[in-house]
Amino acid sequence: MTPEQNPEPNKRPIYMGITGINLMVMIGYTLMCGLAGEEGLLVQIFLVIIHAIVCVIVAPFARKWEWVLAGLLVLIIGVSSCFGLLELQGGLHLNH
Repeated sequence: MTPEQNPEPNKRPIYMGITGINLMVMIGYTLMCGLAGEEGLLVQIFLVIIHAIVCVIVAPFARKWEWVLAGLLVLIIGVSSCFGLLELQGGLHLNH
């Protein structure tokens, strides 16, 4: 039997690893930026956008389209968590 005919039953799909690692990295810098206050949240939104763009750029080179999924999830979850943390801190206070 070839490996294609008898896949290992306990082996998890590779896309779960790619997506999971990217989400864990995003959670890490979200926590650090969230503790830094309002300025940290502005840094977080830029990190989320850069992270998502890098994931999308990596996809064709890695020939794994799971990177695009990871980028979209990072963008959606990252932006929503940024605005959620901003709301918890009392909203955006701009000095006019």
